[in-house]
Amino acid sequence: MSKMAVWIEYLFSFVPFINNRRNKRAVRKEEFEKKKLKVFIGTWNMHGKLPPYNLSPFIEQPIYKENDVKDLFLKKDLKHPYHILVIGTQECQHNIKHSVLFPSKDEWERRLKNYLGDEYVLIKTETMAALHLAVFVWERCKDWIKDYQHDEVPTGLANLFGNKGGIGISLLFGNTSFCFINSHLAAHQAKVKERNHDVKKICKELKLKGFSPSDKEFTNVTDRFDYTFWFGDMNYRVELERDHVDKLIKQKDIETLFKSDQLSQEMKTFPYFRNFNEASFDFYPTFKLDITHRVSHYNNLEHPPLISYQSAPALIESGMLRYDTSPKQRVPSWTDRIIYKSRSNKKKIDVLSYNSHMDVVGFSDHRPVTGCFLVDFDWNQSLSERRKKSKSNKKRRKFRFLLYNLN
Repeated sequence: MSKMAVWIEYLFSFVPFINNRRNKRAVRKEEFEKKKLKVFIGTWNMHGKLPPYNLSPFIEQPIYKENDVKDLFLKKDLKHPYHILVIGTQECQHNIKHSVLFPSKDEWERRLKNYLGDEYVLIKTETMAALHLAVFVWERCKDWIKDYQHDEVPTGLANLFGNKGGIGISLLFGNTSFCFINSHLAAHQAKVKERNHDVKKICKELKLKGFSPSDKEFTNVTDRFDYTFWFGDMNYRVELERDHVDKLIKQKDIETLFKSDQLSQEMKTFPYFRNFNEASFDFYPTFKLDITHRVSHYNNLEHPPLISYQSAPALIESGMLRYDTSPKQRVPSWTDRIIYKSRSNKKKIDVLSYNSHMDVVGFSDHRPVTGCFLVDFDWNQSLSERRKKSKSNKKRRKFRFLLYNLN
């Protein structure tokens, strides 16, 4: 800041009108933050591999000073900490065939916990074949978790095998309920009906019952919770010929390309996507990319991810980002998505970010996708309820103590 700017700032401090407006804005911002939970969602099809220990930029490492965050409510920004941090992966640690027989994701879970450190507590994981879901909460919020549920629904071969399907974890944070679903749906461009069938089956058969008696009345699992986030390798494709898609990508015409996106079309008509939303985005298709730089020692700490800090168009021009050149010539598509819904119009979901990390090179034919969201949650009201409950429990204990002594 220049000396002139500092001098002007100093003079303004003596002007009550300007000071009052600034104070009001600060108070409004603080009140907004006191009524929100910050949720991070990440999804990545890992192509049967383990990524390096350094997971940036898919997940940034939580580096911040403890004194910077004094309260439970957090700033409206994209940085750590998050109240809830959820990571969904597909083809994680092993390929699909291997994972059907050996589904354990212990090594991946260890890496996640080590990477996030003591700032986050792992509440629950769910694994089905190559699918994995992990739900963390900020360490200061661990006592706010009252309950959780988990389940899986295979939709693969004969609807019995977990090579495709969905896994879910629900969470009761204070009095607010969440549902997180990670799915890997039917592949191939023409199989829209099969993908919709998978979605319907997951909605009807995922046994997350909710946290109140009235929740059980809903036949669709996504209607039983205040907030539902559905993400993963949804496998919906772009309904165009490969040559046409290549031309639009070269022209950087993402808007025209997106008009032929299957998922956005199905979300308008398919009943099991009713009330779901997706944030607008301008990133390039996340599938199917050539693995142009193979990493042979990706398990070693000294080998960070191969990151190119170029834009997606620059990566395409340089050849580092290249869509399927195999004989199959798969159509570039946005297979990796995050969609969300709120059970009530009164409960709002604000999107702080929705991005694909196209600069993660060397591991998978997919690119990871992340989103940061704010959901309604009144910390002041919840804290007041917790204090009342605590006082009530103390009175009960005191009463029991007196009865015990009288006897």
